[in-house]
Amino acid sequence: MGAESLGYPWPCPAPAFSAAGQGGTLHLEPGMPEPAGSGASGFWNQQMPEHSGCQSPGNAGHWSWQMPEHLGYQSPGSAGHWSWWILELADAGAFGMLEHLGCQSSGSAGRWSWRIPELADAGCSRCRCWLAPDSADAGARCPWGLTGPAGPGEGSVTRGDRGVPWVGALPRSAPHSALGSQQHRGTELLCAAAPGDTDTLCPGPGHGGGHAHPAPRPRQRFASVPRYVETLVVADESMARFHGPELERYLLTVMAAAAKAFRHASLANPVELLVTRLLVLGPGTPGPPVTSNAAQMLRNFCEWQRDLNDPDEDSPRHFDTAILFTRQDLCGAATCNTLGMADVGTACNPARSCSIVEDDGLQSAFTAAHELGHVFNMLHDDSKACEELNGRAGASRHMMAPVMSSMDPEETWSPCSARFITDFLDNGHGQCLLDKPPEWLRLPTALPGSQYDADRQCQLAFGPESRHCPTPQPPCAALWCTGRANGRALCQTKHFPWADGTPCGAGKTCMSGRCLGHGDMKEFETPVDGGWGPWGAWGACSRSCGGGVQFSRRACTKPAPRNGGRYCAGKRAQFRSCNVDACPALTFREQQCAAYNYRSDLFKGFPAPMDWVPRYSGVAAEDRCKLTCQSEALGYYHVLEPRVADGTPCSPEGTGVCVQGRCVAAGCDRVIGSRKKFDKCMRCGGDGSTCTKVYGSFAKGRYGYNDVVTVPAGATHLWVRQLSAAGERGAVFLALRQPGGAALLNGAYVLVPSETDVPLPGGGTARYSGATKAEETLAARGPLRRPLVLQALVVDERRPPRLKYSFFAPRAAPAPAWEKQKAEILEILRSRRRSK
Repeated sequence: MGAESLGYPWPCPAPAFSAAGQGGTLHLEPGMPEPAGSGASGFWNQQMPEHSGCQSPGNAGHWSWQMPEHLGYQSPGSAGHWSWWILELADAGAFGMLEHLGCQSSGSAGRWSWRIPELADAGCSRCRCWLAPDSADAGARCPWGLTGPAGPGEGSVTRGDRGVPWVGALPRSAPHSALGSQQHRGTELLCAAAPGDTDTLCPGPGHGGGHAHPAPRPRQRFASVPRYVETLVVADESMARFHGPELERYLLTVMAAAAKAFRHASLANPVELLVTRLLVLGPGTPGPPVTSNAAQMLRNFCEWQRDLNDPDEDSPRHFDTAILFTRQDLCGAATCNTLGMADVGTACNPARSCSIVEDDGLQSAFTAAHELGHVFNMLHDDSKACEELNGRAGASRHMMAPVMSSMDPEETWSPCSARFITDFLDNGHGQCLLDKPPEWLRLPTALPGSQYDADRQCQLAFGPESRHCPTPQPPCAALWCTGRANGRALCQTKHFPWADGTPCGAGKTCMSGRCLGHGDMKEFETPVDGGWGPWGAWGACSRSCGGGVQFSRRACTKPAPRNGGRYCAGKRAQFRSCNVDACPALTFREQQCAAYNYRSDLFKGFPAPMDWVPRYSGVAAEDRCKLTCQSEALGYYHVLEPRVADGTPCSPEGTGVCVQGRCVAAGCDRVIGSRKKFDKCMRCGGDGSTCTKVYGSFAKGRYGYNDVVTVPAGATHLWVRQLSAAGERGAVFLALRQPGGAALLNGAYVLVPSETDVPLPGGGTARYSGATKAEETLAARGPLRRPLVLQALVVDERRPPRLKYSFFAPRAAPAPAWEKQKAEILEILRSRRRSK
């Protein structure tokens, strides 16, 4: 299971340095990171800590990761009942009276208090029992005996055999709900999909390991690019014993159904699931250690499969993800109701792109597709991050739903699932999937119901003695199977429809839970490739001034792909600049940081209001488009949003702008794709004639603060360097003040030890290297809005300063008389040229 990142979870802060004390002594406050160069990054790098359990800021002394919710399928709890119908068989074989059983757990669904200070070996922290489209039979998954009419809390439903087949059809199912939370030990969260189990999202894509591809490939953002998931399918010894010689055909049938789900138009991406290797582990064959502990089983399998994978993507032994099928009953921390487990957001991570599936019949295809959805960083459809996209009403009708009450045959994947996989791939986390393998195993094209009749589907779901149980219900809607409990014969269902292709009458076949004639079946037999629809209107501009971004999009709807047809390839979105006129007052990034000034609910234990300003220093290039803000009062800085608003400048030094979390080239005129540049005077498209370079040095000084030069308002490209000779570090430091005397940097003999942004009067910042560097530097692009006084703080007169500075100062405006004289001279020169 993994914990959810909103694509990105709440970032645990790594506080920046602050300086305290007197007399030039550097003080690091308790709990702060080591100085630059010691390995501290100063901001969240999306890496799971050893003790993960992130809570949003609660007190100044302890920060941890908050896992806002759980993902996966769980045993039935207070969210609803599993419907069991018992049909007693009379002596003559006739059906007798119907009795309804309710199967409930004592858990509480919808609790959001899951904390993970450490991660456990024991699997998901909330496990669910599902009698859903990919579920196991209620008796198999719910740990209660099936003995007769049992009221809630009696816990008396026997363990039956496992689930009902799901293949392509979109069945009805009962809900699965949350049990209590558990704590996990380890360094990563695992996601379990049980016959009601839960899968959880890891805090970000592919944490904890490198990608399999040896070299980076160019990314195509906002484009639909075919992806080929080279898959290793492994079946353990328990699978070989149960399925016998038909195992390979069965596995390929299951994978064909999973691949069909990934070709559905609602995924909004062209993803081909290709089985490139299939391994069956017989007696004595080396394989991963088998255990009922689902989390440990996943770890064992992930470690084992990595040794089989050739990192060379051109090798026939290379694969992108691995799936283990087993008949072993997988258990979580408290119950044995887990159907599958996978790390989340790990595609292309060779150590963690793997999942395990407890075989439960043809509906195991749903389990496999669901787990692969988590590998592609999808959340559950009821997660907070999905509410805006899915709405509450449709949260349980798609592949990634935690409660499967029904499934929309026109929309296998929810809008949230489509958004998360799109963002995941657009952000470069699926680069290893761009190459198409030279060969792969052919998946069956015949409908699964034509290969496995209703009796066989019941055997796969409920055991070898089970058979199809005729009921008064219409055929195809739900598969009822025979069974026994407490000496009584019964019929039982998990609300899955009959598998697509199952005969349901003379000349009729089941498809998507309906019994259709041969004429109607033609609609489902011919693959239809998708085609792009027209470009939509340009959307709203992301900014009212200062250079925003607006998008136009198109959809693969003319026609939408059907029946396994190809999804559209090419650009799905285009964007352009808008509202490029300059803004007054605060910069756009400053506005976004300032929006958190009164958010005391997010920073409990800290004073409110708290002024937040942009943080640039110490932020890696790839993180420039995250909203990293620093508290002016405390010096701590945090990633407040995983993305800044579109159109925000990437940095104060450049002209690029952020679009969907990525830095895009733009000109100084704020137009994306423009080649206009600032000149040295910081005039867009200028020729550099409006300023002149000023430079100098300072080599003598007395103890204390020495004024070096006054930098005028309008100056640009200020650069100052103080170089300490070997053994002389700590003798001279840079300082800044306003002409009126107010200190801006390193005043009152209190130094800033590490790299920081220095706010300048009137707006803008200067980048300061920190007082601990041998080469102390100060830089500001400008233009400065107010004058500054550069100072040298000398604390040892025996070691003179070695300070150099330069900047471009505005040229003085010529007097009007001179302008007139200049014009006359130019006119005389032009007339002489004409006369020649």
